[in-house]
Amino acid sequence: MSNETTNERDGLFEMAAAFVGGATRIGLTVASVPLVLLPRNSRRRVRRAMAEVALAVVAFPKELANVSERIVDDICAAEPPQVSLPSPRQVGEQVRSFTERLSRAAEELGTSFSRAAGRAADAVEQGAAKVDEWVETPPKTPPAQ
Repeated sequence: MSNETTNERDGLFEMAAAFVGGATRIGLTVASVPLVLLPRNSRRRVRRAMAEVALAVVAFPKELANVSERIVDDICAAEPPQVSLPSPRQVGEQVRSFTERLSRAAEELGTSFSRAAGRAADAVEQGAAKVDEWVETPPKTPPAQ
């Protein structure tokens, strides 16, 4: 069964290759029809250039596959990267340290707010005292002339 599958695959590949080859030949022949108008030496050069372009089109995927294969081989042959994770004890210490710093920052912020609120309350009381003083003292009117 395995040989039959391999033979079928090879036959299918050969048919696809023959189709692509025939289509390429027809395409190059159709593209070279206008070359009849050129002189013989120019026609040879253009056909040689067309053949070189066709070979380059075929060679490019092959070279790309070779380079890709080398890159994959290099990656697979290399040792896996070493990952060093911190121990649970280290993570716990870092979390406790962060929590303590956060707690201190919250206390300092609360202290700052209470100082600012105290200053604002003092300023309001001073302002209210001045208003009360102004209201309780009779206005001084200048003597009439």
